[in-house]
Amino acid sequence: MATTSPTVGHIATDPLRNFKFQVQIQHPDIKGFARMGFMSVSGLNVTTEVIPYREGGMNTTTQKMPGQSDFAPITLSKGLAVGDSQMMDWMRQLFTVIQGTGNGKAGSEFRHMVDIKVLDHPVTSGNTPAKAAFRVYNAWPTAVAFSDLDAGANAIIVQQMTLAHEGFEFKLANSVGASSVNF
Repeated sequence: MATTSPTVGHIATDPLRNFKFQVQIQHPDIKGFARMGFMSVSGLNVTTEVIPYREGGMNTTTQKMPGQSDFAPITLSKGLAVGDSQMMDWMRQLFTVIQGTGNGKAGSEFRHMVDIKVLDHPVTSGNTPAKAAFRVYNAWPTAVAFSDLDAGANAIIVQQMTLAHEGFEFKLANSVGASSVNF
């Protein structure tokens, strides 16, 4: 009879789980905004335009050069809870800049850095290391939205915030185990 022993060798080849993550918004003016729990983060992608051109004498195919890169807006979603007004507070700060109204201080910076960390899984004890991380630069809210109200539904109110930004950096841990990726 063959016997086997449990191993963790497969963990080195397992893909990262998408359900265990943490969002940190580095915003000194809005209380409690530094670390918030979100149920989803979407829009982490970059696209570079293609510039096709042709040269005289080489007209059978077009050559292609990289053009301008653009980063898609990022959408953060979470359930609405009593006392949780950070998303609207950030949006109101933007109003101060746009039209001189709102609750922000004149001249305050409305753009902030956002860190999104994908946490290791499974972890049975101790601190959970981050195995992948995105650092989003100069993010600011372009929209805040709330889910529909429906007396016949069995659901929660979900609030969403869409962020414009000027790019992100991505880092991935080199190994499994206790090592963590940081910026």
